Amino acid sequence: MLQIPLQIQLNDDATFDNYYIGSNSQLVAKLQQLSLQQPDFVYVWGPSQSGKSHLAQALCAAYGDSGYGAAYLPLGESQLVPEILNGMQSMPLVCIDQIEKVESDADWANALFDLYNNMKLENHSLIIFGENAPSHSKWQLADLKSRLCAMEIYKIESLSDEDKHEIIRNRANNRGIELSTEVIKYIMSRRSRSINDLMQVLDKIDHSSMALKRKVTIPLVKELFEG
Repeated sequence: MLQIPLQIQLNDDATFDNYYIGSNSQLVAKLQQLSLQQPDFVYVWGPSQSGKSHLAQALCAAYGDSGYGAAYLPLGESQLVPEILNGMQSMPLVCIDQIEKVESDADWANALFDLYNNMKLENHSLIIFGENAPSHSKWQLADLKSRLCAMEIYKIESLSDEDKHEIIRNRANNRGIELSTEVIKYIMSRRSRSINDLMQVLDKIDHSSMALKRKVTIPLVKELFEG
């Protein structure tokens, strides 16, 4: 059973099966091939809304489904403090997400440095996700920065509008919702193009179309989001 510290829960929708791979096939294959027999230290970087958190949670969920301990730690969560890393090396897998949120914090730098060394000693895997390449990070602790730069590094490629179009269509199909190309184009032309926002739009369409028992059309979308 996967244990998540401090009530941080994985998103049930964040799986490898529903991740739109796009130009990231090598990265996804690498993460899917992680195993207890071959510990890995991997650093994944790329812009906001490129799917880093989805992959981090999908990896932890896959470990949990296999009966192994894994920890997902999004450092943008204010409830997390450096002390949470004490003893974390006992986990076969630790995924640090949003590492850029603590780059200016000396306490976090020391805690991450210790975690890195302890994970190495335990032969466990450490996977880090952030917006910046480690060589361009702002860490003042040089020893930590050098270790991050020594990890196996992947850049995650951003999704194109065509990719996002396919994601919306596929997620809608999985829910039994038929969205025409025209409806999807209409949504994307009038809403934020972040995946999180688009998924919230899909949630509202899903609930409203079921409640109203109406086919999803542009007039329905206008009614829901434009009054």
